[in-house]
Amino acid sequence: MHSFTWFLILYTGSVLLAVSGLWFFYEKRDRKQFDARRKRRVFHCVRCGNLYSLRKRDASDGQECPKCGYKNYELSF
Repeated sequence: MHSFTWFLILYTGSVLLAVSGLWFFYEKRDRKQFDARRKRRVFHCVRCGNLYSLRKRDASDGQECPKCGYKNYELSF
């Protein structure tokens, strides 16, 4: 009975450790993906109606539309 108790403790501990490791890995991955999407600016072309986004550091006083080349400004929500 004594060896079964240790086996149960080690098995439960290893399962908890594996679940915690997976949770930590996926939480870190999802946060990285969310931050990448959050750091983008959305533009809407008033000439052709194209909707596009750029990284924040690339956006300045306006960006040209990739379709028609018209200079547009960032959408504000």
